[in-house]
Amino acid sequence: MTGNRYDVIVIGAGPAGMMAAGTASEAGANVLLLEKNESPGKKLLLTGHGRCNLTNIRIMDNYREKYHENARFLSGSFHAFPPEEVLAFFASLGVPAHEEEDGRYFPDSQKSVTILDALLAYLEKQHVTIRTNEEVTSIRSQDGLWHVTTGHGSFATVCVIIATGGASFPQTGSRGDGYGLLRSVGHSVTDLAPALAPILLRNLLRDAQTGRETAQASQDKASMSGLSLSGITLEDAAVTLLVEKNCVSKSRGSLLFTHQGISGPAAMSLSRYLPSRDEDKSLYDEEKVTVQIDLIPGIREDVADQMLLGAMAEEPNRQMRSLVRRVFGLPERVVDLLFEEALKEIPANRVTKQQRKEITRIAKALTFTVVCSTPLALAYVTRGGADVKAFDPKTMESRSCEGLYVVGELLDIDGESGGYNLQNAWATGRAAGEASAQRASTHSTMPQNMIDAQNNR
Repeated sequence: MTGNRYDVIVIGAGPAGMMAAGTASEAGANVLLLEKNESPGKKLLLTGHGRCNLTNIRIMDNYREKYHENARFLSGSFHAFPPEEVLAFFASLGVPAHEEEDGRYFPDSQKSVTILDALLAYLEKQHVTIRTNEEVTSIRSQDGLWHVTTGHGSFATVCVIIATGGASFPQTGSRGDGYGLLRSVGHSVTDLAPALAPILLRNLLRDAQTGRETAQASQDKASMSGLSLSGITLEDAAVTLLVEKNCVSKSRGSLLFTHQGISGPAAMSLSRYLPSRDEDKSLYDEEKVTVQIDLIPGIREDVADQMLLGAMAEEPNRQMRSLVRRVFGLPERVVDLLFEEALKEIPANRVTKQQRKEITRIAKALTFTVVCSTPLALAYVTRGGADVKAFDPKTMESRSCEGLYVVGELLDIDGESGGYNLQNAWATGRAAGEASAQRASTHSTMPQNMIDAQNNR
């Protein structure tokens, strides 16, 4: 590097950007890392609920399912830097990790800041120059170099890596800045939508019984009963998303009820399939979009009915609501949704066969109406982004703009919850870092005085 000229400039100091910058520098390049926030890694600190779900050991077996439409694009980078090597990399930085359920890996410290501190130490060791509070306003290619302009000046480089992230969680700085930079040099960006987002429900008491109540009736009923599901977690639930009564997608896992709807892996993985907002209105038509929650996914409906029947025979005088709670192992407030008001206090020996079967039916298909598609600002991940067909899947380099690389969430790739999105960041960042350093070492650059003259035009 001479003056404001570098071999590689990385825009964005998130997980993918830090990995790209460190890798390029370790490969011999002089690297500048630009970050518009006052410090790197703001969004990284939020991952895994502050524990940082580093990767998932099952990725190489299931990535085509877990990364949806564009999963094949990741094959090259994942085979070059698979989860095992990601774990070895962080272990070499002094961050051991351990496996939890479903192949998820977390640092032993259980703190995201441990990962951020290790990456910053890695960047320092590799002599990466980091400049914070540097928001990039434009990039342009001229005479074999890329010129990167910020609010404080201009820099020149052989290679530029854009790692600005998506448009979700804007409070961390991810506001979609990279999309504009890409469009300015001729790249297309696909439509953006929320992924891994909570699902907003019209009313948590909205016609769980028959589908005939009005939303206002449910609202009144909720007000009278004071029933709220907010804060309740179901460790295992199956959720089906329906649009105009047709199944769009299904998911199973942990489910969290919130004051706005449902969250947790089982719900968030379905959010990417919500219909887009209409231009003329933000709310869906009544009952256009619904979710059905199977509260007891490990039990068939006929088996559940027989379980209830046996329990009723054993304890005929026990309150039916209490009996259902014991047999199905459900929280009391959730069990209340399975009953009409008239049934809540009666003993089991007064419950009819039809009423019993209705209880099990609802337990297998508790139905709520979805209000609208989730705002992108509430999503953990952005669906959509830089069209992957325009990039080399092994190097992340643009097929039309030599020396331009795109990594991480800025690409049109979104993964499931469970370490999949960070693995995308590590692997694509690593690929771009290695490729850009190699390119920089083999391409001559013009003298600094010529660059200065161009920047002053």
